[in-house]
Amino acid sequence: MVGELVVAHSMVMQDDMVSGGTHYELNKKIAHTAKIVRELQTMSMSMRMIPLKSAFRKMARLVRDLARKTGKKVNFATEGEDTEIDRNMVDFINDPLVHMVRNAVDHGIESPEERKESGKAMFGNVQLSAYHSAGNVVVEIRDDGKGFDREAILNKAVERGLIADDPESFAKITEREVYNLIFEPGFSTAKIVSDISGRGVGMDVVRKNVESLRGQVEIQSQPGEGSMFRMILPLTLAIIDGMVVRAGHETYVVPTLSIVRSVQPDAKDISKVLNRGEMIMIQGKLIPLFRLASLFDITGAVSDPTKGIVMVVEDDNKQVGLLIDELIGSQQIVIKTLGDMFKHIPGISGSAIMPNGRVGLILDVGGLVRLAHARP
Repeated sequence: MVGELVVAHSMVMQDDMVSGGTHYELNKKIAHTAKIVRELQTMSMSMRMIPLKSAFRKMARLVRDLARKTGKKVNFATEGEDTEIDRNMVDFINDPLVHMVRNAVDHGIESPEERKESGKAMFGNVQLSAYHSAGNVVVEIRDDGKGFDREAILNKAVERGLIADDPESFAKITEREVYNLIFEPGFSTAKIVSDISGRGVGMDVVRKNVESLRGQVEIQSQPGEGSMFRMILPLTLAIIDGMVVRAGHETYVVPTLSIVRSVQPDAKDISKVLNRGEMIMIQGKLIPLFRLASLFDITGAVSDPTKGIVMVVEDDNKQVGLLIDELIGSQQIVIKTLGDMFKHIPGISGSAIMPNGRVGLILDVGGLVRLAHARP
C-alpha cells in the first residue's frame, strides 16, 4: 500500500495545477503530505528489514562440513551479522553465499601441509562480514589462502576461447578483467572434479543472482595471501531512486546510482571504430554509444545524437552512453516484477507505474553495459 501511495503522490505532483506553482495553499498542503508519505515509507522499509544472522549461521555449518570433507583446518568468524537487509532478499543471497564460502574453503584455503610449507599457521581463516555503506548492504567473504592464480586463469580462458592466445597482451589485462573471467559459465581451473567444486558451475550463478537483485560482485586477491569476494546489494527491492527518460514514444527508468553524467554531444565527439561500433568521446575517453531505439525497436526516437541527449551510465567500472530524447526528471520508483514472458528481455530488470499512470520499464544497466561492450 505504501508503494501505491508513493505512486499516487507522484501523479499528483505531475498535475499541471500543482507543478505550475500558482496555488500556494494547495502546494503547501501537498508538501506536508509529501513529508507524511516519506515517513510512512521509512516505517514500511524498517518493517521489511531483518538481520543477516540466520544466513550467517548457515555458513558456519557449511564451513565445518567442508573442512571435514577436505581435511583442512579452518577457523570461521563473522562480523556484522546484525546488519539488516530486505527480508525478500535473504533467500536470494543464500546461493551466492554458499558458492563463495565453498570457493574460499575448497579453492582458497590450503591443506595443513601446504600452509606449513608456506610459513602459515596450520589453521586457515575465513571471515564473513556485513555492513551498510552509501545506502547499500555490503557482504564480504575473506580468506587467508593462496589467492587466485592469474596465469592459470588466463591459460584456462585461452583454452576455452575467451581470450586470444597472445602472451604479450596478457600483461595489459587488468586484475579486474582477469577475475571477471571466473564468472563465465562453466569456468573452472580446478584440476580435480569433486562433489564440492571443479564442475564449472557456481560463480556464474553468483553473478546472475546478485545482478538480479540490482547488485554487483567485486573480487580482490593477493597471491599467497588470500582473496576477498564482495557483494554490494541495495537495501530494498521495493523502491529505488530513478531518472525517468524518454526515447521516442516510450519512457524508461534509469537507476540514479548508475548514472555518471548526461551530455548533449557535438558531431566531432561521435565516431565509428573498427570492431567496436559507434563510440562517443566523453572527457577524453572513448566509450560505446548505445541506441535504445535499436534494442527495443522504438519508433519516433531521435537518430542524430547531436539532437538528443547521451546519458553516461556505469557498471563494474565500464561505461556506456545511452542515446535518449529527453530527461523527464528524477523520482522515487515503486518496482513491479515482470511476468515470466518478459523476464529474459535483454537490458530490462523490472517495471514501474509512471506519474502519468502508464507502465515504464526499468533499465538493467549492467546488462546494457555488457551488451554494448560485447558487440563487434
